[in-house]
Amino acid sequence: MVSSWDLSLKRLFSLAAQDLITFVLPGASHVQQASGEFVLAIDPPLTELGALYADALSTCTLAGKPLLIHLEFQSRADPSMPQRLLMYNILADRRFGYPVLSCVIYLRRCGVPTTPYQRFLPDDSPVHEFYFRIVKLWELSAQALLARQLPGLLPLLPLSREGHSRQVIRTMIERLQRARQYELLEVGLLLASLAWADAPASERQWLQEQFTMLTEFLQELKQTDAARALIQEGRQEGLQEGLQQGRQEGLQEGLQQGRQEGLQESLQKNRRLLVDIVSARFSSLSELAALAATAISDLDTLLTLTGQASTVPDAEHLRSLLLAHLPDNAGQSPTGNGFQP
Repeated sequence: MVSSWDLSLKRLFSLAAQDLITFVLPGASHVQQASGEFVLAIDPPLTELGALYADALSTCTLAGKPLLIHLEFQSRADPSMPQRLLMYNILADRRFGYPVLSCVIYLRRCGVPTTPYQRFLPDDSPVHEFYFRIVKLWELSAQALLARQLPGLLPLLPLSREGHSRQVIRTMIERLQRARQYELLEVGLLLASLAWADAPASERQWLQEQFTMLTEFLQELKQTDAARALIQEGRQEGLQEGLQQGRQEGLQEGLQQGRQEGLQESLQKNRRLLVDIVSARFSSLSELAALAATAISDLDTLLTLTGQASTVPDAEHLRSLLLAHLPDNAGQSPTGNGFQP
């Protein structure tokens, strides 16, 4: 079963697969993502297993030879993890015909198995000896992640040893903005909101402000880029037509259309971000979040709700916030139950 934390890491892998592969196995090159779904319910004796889903399975090369790298993202202790990894490893090897490196990345402090996984008969004869890798993010220093100089690792900074530091979050924001890796920055702030769930209210408020500033910045950036493109297009059309008035009218119309399109795009993106945040923190409210996001057509209202969703202390407060934004509850306060953001 996929935990709520895993959603963010799966998105991170889709955005920065090579950086995560390098993190786990330096020298390996990511080729493409492979299917990590294994259906074992074909025969009646296997119906209890159903379908198995690996979090991330990647075909790679190392020293010019093919291999598979299998990543599992884990936010809590699971005594069956070694057996799960062994099963995935064998099934992937059988399907693709390549050796498989299995690695479990632990996102939060919890009980961790030992490697290798060994099984013996009653007479101590060996049956299994399965080696896999373990990454405990809470033991890694922020400086160790920064030293890798891989943008795809920067969103992991909130999960590092110093991840509850404002300075670490500022460093993550600054470096990802400098690299124009805004989708990675969204993932990093989402991971920060999960990691800071038990932080003092003042710290969660500060983090909410970072969310708001990022969203406003992205909105302005998109509008600026769209305006520049439309201006250039208007100039080219004006030169071709040779009509100064036509060029100006076309430019103004294009700018207005670009603003509207930019607003709609920003609304859609922030609706998805709101649903991602709610799903990651309180998965039972996912459907309600999707309904509330669809009902909101004002960007400022959506930004405010997104920031509140990342810092609200519990599911009941969040449910009240979401319900207040549904059409039937439009007259209610969006800070129900007395919660003050």
